[in-house]
Amino acid sequence: MNGRRPLQRGEKMPVKHWSFAGLVLTYWCNARCASCYLRCAPERGEPMSADSAIELWRQLIEASPHGCRIHLGGGEPFGDWPTLLEICRRAKTAGLAPLEKIETNAFWACDEPTVRDRLRALDDAGMGKLCISADPYHQQFVPIDRCRLAARVASELLGADRVQVRWRDWLAAGFDTAEMDDAVRGRLFGRYAESGRDRLNGRAAECLAPRLQRKNPAHFADTSCAEAILRSRHVHVDAAGRVMPGTCAGILLGRLSDRTSVRQIWESLAADHAVRPIVGTLARAGPVGLMQLAKPAGFVPSPQGYAGKCHLCWEIRRRLVEVGEFPDELGPVWMYEK
Repeated sequence: MNGRRPLQRGEKMPVKHWSFAGLVLTYWCNARCASCYLRCAPERGEPMSADSAIELWRQLIEASPHGCRIHLGGGEPFGDWPTLLEICRRAKTAGLAPLEKIETNAFWACDEPTVRDRLRALDDAGMGKLCISADPYHQQFVPIDRCRLAARVASELLGADRVQVRWRDWLAAGFDTAEMDDAVRGRLFGRYAESGRDRLNGRAAECLAPRLQRKNPAHFADTSCAEAILRSRHVHVDAAGRVMPGTCAGILLGRLSDRTSVRQIWESLAADHAVRPIVGTLARAGPVGLMQLAKPAGFVPSPQGYAGKCHLCWEIRRRLVEVGEFPDELGPVWMYEK
């Protein structure tokens, strides 16, 4: 298919089928968290219509021989509650695979009747789990009591096994960080970032990485990104049809259109990933290999070093976007803006 040679016995499949996908229903969010790898914010948008969501859902399932588990996120999907509920109801009516989970920061959980009504509606519409973001970064914008209310009511209505909280240790002992002094809050962010649970892409690369211990780029030599980009089985798809690896914001595996389906994007990636300048280089040689590609574009490594290979990769890609290189593999442009 598409010129790919047959695999030899014992050889790994270079590009795994996508069996776990997140629909980015919007880049809008009431918060502007320091940890946001998608750089979501109140001024962002790109909402996904219910029609588009259902069509993408269907294509993702049909493109993989294993099917595809779907989760709904953003941004903040509860920012457009009617559309979120419509998507869930239509997916259930259409007989699509069960909805894995919905991600939220619980900003909408202002009172118990609202929480109960919405969770009952989503449960009836086929939602599997509710995933609540709770950490010092989100609590700069969302009162922690709203997260606790959503988690408590969800546990009562859905069962504790259907409620995920990122992070439960913070939910139990955390507090609102909005009124903290900037310096004190920054130290708290740094302490939590040291746990390694944050993806150092997007705003996290700008706001959290500088608070962490840095290493010379040579430290990340010989670290391939093939597992994350080609073999993780996880992708995100947004309203503009951008298909991105699940943990690598701003890298484009392809872009959907009326003439290009999910299956075709996967087949194209399987056929030519090795010769793509960004994806192929990262899969083969990691961010240090990408650094060599970016030198003609004026990339100069920081003498302070980098907090991890993802931080290094992000800064290299940011430079490439600044000079307009590789627009087919890097985007959206606003995600890389400081």
